[in-house]
Amino acid sequence: MQYDGYQYTKIFHIIKNKIESGLIPKGSTLPSCSSLCKEYGVSSKTVRRVLVMLTDAGLIETRERKRPIVIFNQAPESSLTGSWMETNILAMQDVLYTAQLICYPLIDYGISMCKEEDWAIPEKIVQQMDPQQPALFWRNSKLFWRFFIARCENELSLRTVDSLGFSELEYKNSNIDMGYAYRNALLKFVGEIRKDGYVSDMVRDTLLSIRKLTPLADDHVLYYVPADSPFRIGLKGLDNWMKTDEERYSGIYLDILGLIAIGYYRPGDRLPSHIEMQKQYGVSVNTTTQAIHILKKWGVVEAASGRGIFVSHNLQALNDIYIDPRLIASHIRRYLESVQILSLTVEKVARHAAAHVSPGLAQELIRRLESIRNPGGLYQPAPIILLEFIAAQIQYETLREIYMVILKNYRIGRKIPKLMNIGCVMQKLQIQRMCINAAYALQQQDIHTFASQAAEMFHYAHRLIVNECKKFNYWEAVKDIYDGSQLWK
Repeated sequence: MQYDGYQYTKIFHIIKNKIESGLIPKGSTLPSCSSLCKEYGVSSKTVRRVLVMLTDAGLIETRERKRPIVIFNQAPESSLTGSWMETNILAMQDVLYTAQLICYPLIDYGISMCKEEDWAIPEKIVQQMDPQQPALFWRNSKLFWRFFIARCENELSLRTVDSLGFSELEYKNSNIDMGYAYRNALLKFVGEIRKDGYVSDMVRDTLLSIRKLTPLADDHVLYYVPADSPFRIGLKGLDNWMKTDEERYSGIYLDILGLIAIGYYRPGDRLPSHIEMQKQYGVSVNTTTQAIHILKKWGVVEAASGRGIFVSHNLQALNDIYIDPRLIASHIRRYLESVQILSLTVEKVARHAAAHVSPGLAQELIRRLESIRNPGGLYQPAPIILLEFIAAQIQYETLREIYMVILKNYRIGRKIPKLMNIGCVMQKLQIQRMCINAAYALQQQDIHTFASQAAEMFHYAHRLIVNECKKFNYWEAVKDIYDGSQLWK
């Protein structure tokens, strides 16, 4: 129960989605507190916090000594009020182009993961889509596609897609005939998948054809969003992950341990001051103090008032450190989720980025990759250099923001004990060669080869990372504190 702090936001969204999609209709009672504790494997304190959040969101009503009752009306009138505004055309186009490059691959993967019994959920959502009730109709449409993102069992991908603002997009004067055609197309799509199974080309073609039946393909439809929507001001604050205090300071000491392990900091080196670390990690002085206190306790650093913080001359202590696997698991989860999103989306994104690269930039990329003498940890620095390069060439602000978060999370690898090791030389060199080959293809202006080779390298790195996590029992630790199936079941 110590790690309930990671769970309450996820549980809130799970129950919220069930209520809004009609799976828990108005007038229903939620399970008892003890039943919810058992279902989600959390403490009663976490469940009570979730219930407060659901109450504040206007979804349930709590009564003393009685189970909470759902008060959300699934078929409201349009929520447009004076606080809602028309979209900004440029911002909206930026989000829509980003969605094509990010959402389509994730939806495709989510569909491929669906088993026969899973299809009952999206099928029920479509059956509830009534074109005569536009607000409810298009809300359920968004939930239908969101289900397949959730089916990836990757919370970062779900948060990323949610942050794009589609759930808040309201359509004014949408066409009812279009609604019937769209719903029928969805029912046909579900029926064909259930009958014939997953075929990637069929899914891609269907996604493109179905999009033409939505208001997004109609130039005469007006769109309204809240004033702070990404469709007006772009994507902001994607990296605002919910972190506990323990996760914040553990991220600092794990990062310092990783930098020591790869030789970035050597015995006797002076570490950044508390003020410098506060700026670097975006935390308070209390957080950096806790992190350094733990490193001192382990014998990794030495600190004295007025002198600074130094790496210990006796680094044998590194081999004797025990870190709770559940704490490491919270960082590994974000790491693995980011690497998975990257492996699923990078080919299309790299193709987009490469279209804006000059031969001079490609030559500079080759120079940086070939200048690496010590590959360092298994997944650095060549993939980081390539990912930095791709992110810098992205033309859509929303997509660049997403990839900067993925880049930041990719660096989590250096925080994870044992993953930053001096072995696996052949695998490190193979990753470096794959990056260099992709860069040479780019220099020759072969965009297709560059994108496919970059994707192949990140797929390869993803497999190695997963295997290493299983080797060191990190995979099991992640599964113990995090059940991705709860995002969609």
